[in-house]
Amino acid sequence: MASNTFTRRGVAGILAGTSLASFVPGAQAQVAGGDKNITFIVPFSAGSGPDTIGRICAQYLQQKWKQTIIVDNRVGASGNIGTQAVARATPDGTTMLVTANTLVMNVSLFKNVPYDPVANFAPVAGLVYSVFACAVHKSLGVNTFAELVALAKAKPNEINFGSPGPGSPHHIALELFNQKSKSQLRHVPYRQLAGAMQDLAGGHIGGMFMPALQAVSLSKGGDVKVLAVSGDKRIALAPEVPTMTEAGVAGIDIDNWWAILAPAGTPADVVAKYNTDLNAMLNDPDIKSKLDAQALQVIGGGPDRLKDIIARDVKRWAEVIQAAGIQPE
Repeated sequence: MASNTFTRRGVAGILAGTSLASFVPGAQAQVAGGDKNITFIVPFSAGSGPDTIGRICAQYLQQKWKQTIIVDNRVGASGNIGTQAVARATPDGTTMLVTANTLVMNVSLFKNVPYDPVANFAPVAGLVYSVFACAVHKSLGVNTFAELVALAKAKPNEINFGSPGPGSPHHIALELFNQKSKSQLRHVPYRQLAGAMQDLAGGHIGGMFMPALQAVSLSKGGDVKVLAVSGDKRIALAPEVPTMTEAGVAGIDIDNWWAILAPAGTPADVVAKYNTDLNAMLNDPDIKSKLDAQALQVIGGGPDRLKDIIARDVKRWAEVIQAAGIQPE
């Protein structure tokens, strides 16, 4: 997402298993469906970013509203299966989608996506986002982002950069680097992020674009160096690392963001209730400090803010994907 889409407030990261009980006020009116359970469909596996933040939101709202909220990991087809289920659900606030920005990328990656990210959903709230970082193995022999650009130009398509697979945000970041720097890194797709990170740590690939927290964590072993981060400001987790713009290449602005959406047609008062209480959660000082520790920043704001983010990113990533000719396996 473009850097000026978000308000750059220092905040803090999601921790699986974080207890929010101490932050929750007394019970309030139920949001939807009377005594019906609410289901948060997460179209990704347990332990993923959307799953973790989804469970934090579910726990917070469940305690606040005294209404059962079930987190349903409905995985498959790069998130399309679970996303389609929400698009077809009854629009009453009892079935919600907790998703990532792959929602807006998939429409340009797949020929037959079974939903429209704009027409089939009511934006509820942007939650958090993480900027990406460029990390390289020490064997590559570069110490700055500018040196990486120079090497990629001198050795086009010879420097291997990994990703969790074709069409992943990590891959799209690499292609965006190639387009903006007018150089050529070679894409090496893996089936899972863990395998790519393991090979980077072992020096089997030269580098990788990945969320900043993962890059900084990997660099603590001493064999991996973080060269630069995307976005318009440095991150608190690694203030010594320059932005890519500071390092000489503007426009490489990619991140992971997570949000909650409802089926199109969900009543405005239900959307407003979700939005108000989710913003209250995101603005809690203790939660914000935990987000900051994981290099995550709050999006927040009203539904229109998320609507603008989705519309912008559908167009923005379509241009990058089409220019690079990216196709998922």
